[in-house]
Amino acid sequence: MITATVTVHTAHDPAGLFWLSRRLLSEHGAARVGEGQYLVQLADAGTVLLTESTEMLRFDMVVRDELSARRTRRALEGALNRLSAGSVSATTWQIDAVAQMPA
Repeated sequence: MITATVTVHTAHDPAGLFWLSRRLLSEHGAARVGEGQYLVQLADAGTVLLTESTEMLRFDMVVRDELSARRTRRALEGALNRLSAGSVSATTWQIDAVAQMPA
């Protein structure tokens, strides 16, 4: 299993991130799970947890292997590029392998 965390920042006004989040939520299947948190279905690329804050958007995901991680990354990057309209100034990715639990 692999965990990935993506943070999206803006050097412009935070309203750009809010509208980016809203466009992403309207384009993809989403369910609210908490205050400022949504599960977003990225077509066949999996589901990510979106957490909104005034400074950034954070996407967390758990996938089973490298292929799934690449597929989800391409889908998320494609959606962000298509919807951002210049509001994104930086995107950072952190990917880590999850230690296997002993049987």
